[in-house]
Amino acid sequence: MSTACYEIIWLRGLLTELGLSQAQPTPLHADNTSAIQIAANSVYHERTKHIEVNCHSIREAYDRRVINLPHVSTSVQIADIFTKSLPCQHHNFLLGKLMLVDSPASI
Repeated sequence: MSTACYEIIWLRGLLTELGLSQAQPTPLHADNTSAIQIAANSVYHERTKHIEVNCHSIREAYDRRVINLPHVSTSVQIADIFTKSLPCQHHNFLLGKLMLVDSPASI
């Protein structure tokens, strides 16, 4: 999330320099509800004291409304096709989301 957040901040800065400022926060989709809650909740908790500086930068961007953190359900997490063994039907569903098609047989 932190690398994506840095990229969002950089791209928004570039767009602002080009005269295309954005009024709405950029969605940074995440599937980890715990990470979303830690980033969105500025209250210090004893259990989160080991969190690195990256979390604080995400929290700062969230507080400044540069990003928002919508949750992505596991059933539509496209990255799962690269990282998990999936049933055929779910694999084909995610393959369709990637817009991958079979090449024609005549080629």
